[in-house]
Formats: sequence, C-alpha cells, structure tokens
Amino acid sequence: MKRYKFGNLMFAAAMAVVLFSTPGAKAQSAASSAATVSATNQVFPARIYNVSKEIKVQGTIQNIQASTSGVLSGTHVQIETTNGVVDAHLSVTPNVNAKTLDLSTGETIEVTGMMATEGGSNVLLARILTTPSRIFILRNERGVPIRAVPSRATSAAAKTAKGGL
Repeated sequence: MKRYKFGNLMFAAAMAVVLFSTPGAKAQSAASSAATVSATNQVFPARIYNVSKEIKVQGTIQNIQASTSGVLSGTHVQIETTNGVVDAHLSVTPNVNAKTLDLSTGETIEVTGMMATEGGSNVLLARILTTPSRIFILRNERGVPIRAVPSRATSAAAKTAKGGL
C-alpha cells in the first residue's frame, strides 16, 4: 500500500514539474518572437504589412532607379498609371534589380503591394511583380523582402541543364 502511494506521489510530482516548466518555455518562446518582431520593425519601422490592404497597380515603367539612402533603399520603379505616377519599391538587395528582373522603361507591368508612407512620400511596397512574360514574388505575405530572384539567364541555364527548353 505504501508503495502505491509513493508511486502516486512520484507521478504527481512529475506532472507538476511538466506543468510548471511549460509556461517558462512559452515565455521564452514569446520573448524570442518579440525579439524577431523587434528586429523586423527596425528594418521596417512603424509599418506592418497587411495583405488585406494590398492594391494592384497597372501601368508603364517611366523610370527605374537604385536608391542607396533611407529605410527603403534598393530598386524603385516609377509606374505611370491612369491616376498618376506611383513609386514602387521592389527590393532592398542589390541583386534584385532591373537587370535580374529583365525590366526596361516603357514596359507595361502590374504590381501588387501595399501602400506605405516613408519620409512623407507614398511608396508601394511591391509583393508581386507581373511582366508580360514573368511573375516575380518580391516579398512574402508578411512583407519581408525575398533576398534573391533568379534571373532569366539562370532559369534558362537550369532548364537547359535538365534537358528542357
């Protein structure tokens, strides 16, 4: 009988350890998540990307430029639309540019993204870029820029290496 009670006591103690250690793990996980959000907000301050606020802009590329200053440094495309010119921010990385995206002025494109205000100017944070021949995913659904986009040459070389055309 004593052995039975001792077994129950050990079981209860083990359960208590499990129950009391779980909130600590959740708190640690929450702290880790908070640090990730904080780091993301340092890159994109005061701006949370929201897929439900996305818009589509269609027009002709008027200008392509690489900005090296500010939070939204990287490739910008000015798109001439029926409602005026829209500044679309494509990427923060130098390897995602007009050459790797095969973009040129005068080309018709469609950009899906969310409008944000940066330095007093409205900027379209491009998530999806559609050209007449290709579709590029530039940001994930949280608005985090994708670091690399395969170039047309890389895609063609990969297809040739696999025996495709």
